[in-house]
Amino acid sequence: MSCLCGGVDAELTFEPNSTTLAHRPRATVRASRTSIPVGGSLTLTCSVEESAGWSYDWFTRSPDAEETAIATNPLQNSLSISQGGSYWCRGRRTHSDFFSEKSHVYHIDRTLSNRSFVVRQHNWTQIFSGETISVSCEIQGGGDTQWEYEWRTTSSLQPVTGPNTAPTNSEYRLGTASVFHSGEYWCKARADWYSSTEWSEAFQLRVTPDKPRPRLTADNTTITGKGSVALSCSVENASEWRYDWFRRTSASSAAQILRYNETDDEISFSDEGIYSCRGQRGDTTFFTEDSNRVTIENRVSHKASVALQPDWSLVFSGETITVRCEVPADVTAEWEYEWTKPNSTTVPTHNEYRIVNASSSDSGSYRCLAKDKKNLNSTTEWSDEVTLTVSERPAANLSADHRAFPVGGSVLLTCSVGQASPGWKYYWYRGEKTSEPLTDEDFKSHGQSASASREGLYWCRGGRGDPVHYTQYSNSVRIHGIVHNRAAVTLQPNWPNRYRGEAVTLRCEIQGGDSEWEYEWTATSSHAPPNTKEFRISLGSDLSGSYWCQGRLKGAQQNSTGWSAPLTLSHTAAPRPVVTVSPSWLTPGASVTLTCGGVPHLTAGWRFYWYRAHPNSLDPVRRCSQSFGLGPMHIPKKFSYELLPESNGGTEQNSFVIQGLTESAGYACRAGRGDPVFYTEYSETEWVWSGDSYSSVSLTVSSDYVQHYYRDKTLLTCEGNSDKVRLWRFTGDTVLLFECESQERSTSFTLNRDELRSGVYWCGSGSKISNAFNITEVTADVLLESPAHPVTEGQSVTIGCSCGCTTTCRHCISVMADSWSLRDSHLWGGSTSHCRVEVLLFSYELLPGSEGGTEQISFVIQGLTESAGYACRAGRGDPVFYTEYSKTKWVWSGGLI
Repeated sequence: MSCLCGGVDAELTFEPNSTTLAHRPRATVRASRTSIPVGGSLTLTCSVEESAGWSYDWFTRSPDAEETAIATNPLQNSLSISQGGSYWCRGRRTHSDFFSEKSHVYHIDRTLSNRSFVVRQHNWTQIFSGETISVSCEIQGGGDTQWEYEWRTTSSLQPVTGPNTAPTNSEYRLGTASVFHSGEYWCKARADWYSSTEWSEAFQLRVTPDKPRPRLTADNTTITGKGSVALSCSVENASEWRYDWFRRTSASSAAQILRYNETDDEISFSDEGIYSCRGQRGDTTFFTEDSNRVTIENRVSHKASVALQPDWSLVFSGETITVRCEVPADVTAEWEYEWTKPNSTTVPTHNEYRIVNASSSDSGSYRCLAKDKKNLNSTTEWSDEVTLTVSERPAANLSADHRAFPVGGSVLLTCSVGQASPGWKYYWYRGEKTSEPLTDEDFKSHGQSASASREGLYWCRGGRGDPVHYTQYSNSVRIHGIVHNRAAVTLQPNWPNRYRGEAVTLRCEIQGGDSEWEYEWTATSSHAPPNTKEFRISLGSDLSGSYWCQGRLKGAQQNSTGWSAPLTLSHTAAPRPVVTVSPSWLTPGASVTLTCGGVPHLTAGWRFYWYRAHPNSLDPVRRCSQSFGLGPMHIPKKFSYELLPESNGGTEQNSFVIQGLTESAGYACRAGRGDPVFYTEYSETEWVWSGDSYSSVSLTVSSDYVQHYYRDKTLLTCEGNSDKVRLWRFTGDTVLLFECESQERSTSFTLNRDELRSGVYWCGSGSKISNAFNITEVTADVLLESPAHPVTEGQSVTIGCSCGCTTTCRHCISVMADSWSLRDSHLWGGSTSHCRVEVLLFSYELLPGSEGGTEQISFVIQGLTESAGYACRAGRGDPVFYTEYSKTKWVWSGGLI
């Protein structure tokens, strides 16, 4: 049952338990293919989805007709057609007037039998950017049909098919071509709305971005007499081009056009000049780049020639040779010259090319021509090539017919230069290579040959030219008489002691003659010696042992010296020197003598090196507070060493004098010998102390005495310009350091009973060192108050004695007397706790009879009648190095003289 509800057709379906109302369905048309092939047909199918019980009506319409129903069997849903047009269908319920919606219109094209082709306007092999081109669509068998055209392409500039976007005529103008036009192009033609050809095959268009550049060649670059030359302008695909020809009279002149739009790519000219060409083609005239330039010269009827002076085609590195361009003498023109030569950076224009200090880069072919200076395009013919070969400086070769001669005999020597070349003279040498050749009467030379009747090592070399250029020296040939020889192993240097790490040379000496030998070695060590006359080794545990050698005569291996006696190598650890300083405390104006001892056999090649030792600092640096304690700090390397300038290269003597030293310093030494130098270890550091300050850093102590009572606190004050202050203490070989940063110019360090230790104290700031103080910690009741610095001999000095409450002043004096020999003293003070003694130190008078020293260590004094004090010291070397004075010993007299 159907009805119209609200203007909408609907179908009502009644079922026992439900009622469904659906919208009117739409029919659908499907085709078996997209177009009707030539002479064929296609099938259309109509369907109404998701329902059954339908019959079908078909309709068509042509462009100039109304809708027309197609008479078909309504029970069949398919329709076979062979004409193009617009088709649609609808469904109708069987035995009912209910219709579906009409299907969408389906347009069917009929393919015509005509074929379409894309062709280019010009049938050029290659298209260049900038040319004007177009493509056209041609229809095979089209007759008078009025066609409309469609285009498509893969290029970047696409004529997309559609209304108002693609050309509809047969020609598609691309305009000025660019690389963006490159791609494939297709076309087809339409006779009416429903009839068209198939798409053409793809036409490939490729646009080259750069213009072509012709290549200009000439069959000859010179014109002789009234002749001519043929020029050829070559562009790829030459038949597609026409040609323009140009000429210049010089490189700087403007080009003049000679021929324009010529079809021939070859042309002849009879005038000299500089020629070029270009190509052109197309209706709008597209030009190529200009070609290369070709210079055509007018050749006069003369030919240049190349000559060498000296006339050697083979020369050697370092020799001098001149290459000259020559023109026949009957030509009177003024010439300028042109050369072709190898490795040329500058081309000479004169007639002579001089090669000084020849090298391999000068090897090659040389030729030249001459140009008339008034007309540079008028030239001679090129000369023939002359080849020059430069080889490395040769070595002469020396040979001998025999290596040994009997008494009264001789040996024939021959000297030759390996590469055959003229002009050599030969020079002969015996022994070492020298600048003076042999002229001995017992040596007879005849060109390349010489007769030698003396033993020795012979050399030769060749020389030629002015100045003389020599070959390398030849190999050596040793000539010897027939003698009996023995071998011996020698050691160099042959020092009494050898140390681990030292380098020595073992040499096999053949006694009894200097014949030419080959050497053999054997050893008990793990080292296998080379079979050479000598070799160098660095002593170690694996090289200790015995070594033997023997010699075999070259050319007579059966003759040997026999094995030598063994030489045994042993070694010990290197010694550590001991440095001493004298004096240890500086006196103004005095010198300081350093002595490096502890090295055995001082004359066994040793040289002595002297160093200033700098204590190493520590980081980080702490901030200074009001009072500090000084504790030991671990310093991985106590000192760094600075070689004293005066000892660069070492000194022969084991003593060294430093003049004008004014501040405290540490010194060390070490010994070295050999080449390369083998060094001992550094000695321990010894100090020279200065009680006076000559730098911007100074040290003051709260008590200006050597001895300090261990229960008292001692205040040490460092003053300087730096905010980083260090206080050092040296005790034996122990170095203690305290350092801090301060905003003040001075920093005080207070040492209590647990921190005060005997030693020498000084301050440091940067590279500056202050004066030093010698402080001794005392735990006994008696404290000797003596100056902390040494005093000058003969100077009056005051010393005191501080005593505990149970000690008398007299006891103090007796204690002092144990350590001091008092010659002129005065006691004052009377307290039991403190007293003063004035002491005059000693001066020394050399005893007559010992002005130059004595060899014996004892000395007898005759006729002594009064009390006297005596001392001694020892000295050695030149200048004399003295020890310190001994303690004074007294001889007392009970009589009055």
